[in-house]
Amino acid sequence: MVIKALILDFDGTIVREDISDLLCDLVGKRAESEVLNRDFQQGKLTGLQGLVRRINFLKGLSVDQIREVVAKEDYLRDGAIELLKFLKTHGIICIIASGSIVPLLELYREKLGANYVVGSKPLVENGFIMGISEADYSGPDFKVRDSAVILDRLAIPHSSVVAIGDSLADRGIFELSAKSIAINPKPGIEQYADYIIHDDLSKAIPILESLMEAAPSQMPPHTA
Repeated sequence: MVIKALILDFDGTIVREDISDLLCDLVGKRAESEVLNRDFQQGKLTGLQGLVRRINFLKGLSVDQIREVVAKEDYLRDGAIELLKFLKTHGIICIIASGSIVPLLELYREKLGANYVVGSKPLVENGFIMGISEADYSGPDFKVRDSAVILDRLAIPHSSVVAIGDSLADRGIFELSAKSIAINPKPGIEQYADYIIHDDLSKAIPILESLMEAAPSQMPPHTA
């Protein structure tokens, strides 16, 4: 398999914590954010309603405040830096795809050396978050749609794409990709993953190497 791009989820995958909850804590809305996120993960909320509500908790928060949170503790999962170095060494495009806000994702893109981010795009004026609506998204499956736009622009076929995620919210990017890896999978997503790893993102590297070297009939199941 020729791997040209990797789509990488953010919360629970690149980072250990849900950073949106930490940001909501700054405005006294962490508990409400955690409830909305849990309801979404359990299928009680569908579409963009819960995500929009969570992001609108952040109205009035500054980009500088977001930067300060990340500067104190980046919450990176073990192996994240090693994985991104591997991608860069092999010329593999990295797309960070998440429901988190783009100002936050850009900080991690720069830190890790990823190529692109796909995320929620709230209105930002004079460095402050002003809010977001469902109309600001390309659709409920924006992670898939917006990632596909990048792949199409780069002329990268889906047969050359791998995805890594941790929850059912990542099912779309798994289906967009030729191969998928679930890390510390939350209930339900494991059935859509070709491989499962635990705790350390660098465990994805030998899987990627085997995919790059092996013919389709030689690709064994892998759990780490």
